[in-house]
Amino acid sequence: MSKTVSDLVELITEYYPKLRKVFRNLVSIKDVPISLTQLTCLNVIDKQNLPTMSELAEALSMSNQQLTKVVDGLEDLGMAERVYNESNRRKIYAKVTPKGKQTLEAFKSELDRKLGRLLGKISDDETDKLYYCVAHIATYFGYKEQ
Repeated sequence: MSKTVSDLVELITEYYPKLRKVFRNLVSIKDVPISLTQLTCLNVIDKQNLPTMSELAEALSMSNQQLTKVVDGLEDLGMAERVYNESNRRKIYAKVTPKGKQTLEAFKSELDRKLGRLLGKISDDETDKLYYCVAHIATYFGYKEQ
C-alpha cells in the first residue's frame, strides 16, 4: 500500500504541536486568521476530544496563564469554546466549534497543497520513504502510529 501526500499531512498534524518550531518556516498559513500557537492549540483540542484546560496546558507545554490567553483568542474568533463540568464548575473542558473544524480543514488543505507542490516531483516510492522517515522521527516526540 502506498502512502499519499494526504497521509503525510495527517502524520504531521498528529505530532505538529511538539515540532511547531521546526515547521514554522515550512508552514505559513494563508487565509487562516489565527496564530500558529492558536492553530496548534485548536488541533490538540480536536485530537484529544474535550481535554480539560490542565490537560491542554500540559500537552502544549504552556502555563495555565498562557493557555488562558490562547483559548480566549480562539473563543473570540468563534473557533473554540469552554465547557463547564456540571458537577464541578472548576473543571473546564475545551471544545472545537464547527468554525474551528473548518479552520483545521483549511490548514490541512493548505499544507496538503504546499507539500503536494514540493513533493509532486518525487515518485510514490520516495513519498512512502519520506512518510516512514517522518513517522520514525515522530516516535521520538511521543507519536504512536495507529
